[in-house]
Amino acid sequence: MQIDLKELKQVTVLYVEDDDVIRAQTLSVFEKIFKKVYVGKDGRQGINLFKNHQDELDVIVTDLNMPKMTGFELAEEVHKVSKYIPVIFTTAFTDEESLIKAITLNIDSYVTKPLKIQDLTSTILKSVKNSKENRNLYKTTKALANEMLSTKKDYGQLKDNCELLEKEVSFYKFLAEHFIASIKLDKFGIIENISNQFSNIYKYSLMDLKNKPINSITPNAANIQKKMLEAIKIKEAVGFNEKFITADNEELEFHNILYPLYENKDNYASGYMLYQSLER
Repeated sequence: MQIDLKELKQVTVLYVEDDDVIRAQTLSVFEKIFKKVYVGKDGRQGINLFKNHQDELDVIVTDLNMPKMTGFELAEEVHKVSKYIPVIFTTAFTDEESLIKAITLNIDSYVTKPLKIQDLTSTILKSVKNSKENRNLYKTTKALANEMLSTKKDYGQLKDNCELLEKEVSFYKFLAEHFIASIKLDKFGIIENISNQFSNIYKYSLMDLKNKPINSITPNAANIQKKMLEAIKIKEAVGFNEKFITADNEELEFHNILYPLYENKDNYASGYMLYQSLER
């Protein structure tokens, strides 16, 4: 992954490490490349710094084995407050039990010591980008849900249909699939389906667009193709701004989030979901 120094300068980091030498060496680099770095000498200091500066923080980098409070305990406390801030562990240990526990805590990454600054900064930047994309989708769907609460009399019936969606994130995913402007594409960029909201905004019916290439409704097809390749290369969502053309030949520009789909057992991308933000 190529590191963009300008992007790093927009990132605020909480760094927690009990080893004085490692902390000093890493901090000397972090302070040069990141916007702001808060540093703690143990888990207790780390969680206090998090509570005092959580609105500023983009990512937490913490040692795993520390006195007073371990990295695991710190991550558990952080996730009680914020589900979306990325937490990256640094440790000299790679035992199976620790890896499994890290996965159950939804830890974003696991970097072994001795630390390589280029690898660590790449991991930090990747985690921050993913977090921002997830927050954007969550914010968009939650805003729409709140809007529906105040404007839709039949919201109760809709919620009844979602009784099997036990987790909050699953409920918002349901809303995104049905009430956010979205397009489902096959692996070649051919339109397979559009959401009701997309139809309302762009004035197309599914019959108008089904089996047509995505470039039939955008003036910049090359950028869409580029983002499709990027998404399958990194196997993650990518965000970008792009214009789309309505049935009335009007150009509308939105922020888009493109997700690769893996619906088959061969581990190859089977298609894409493209969601559009409510904010233009």
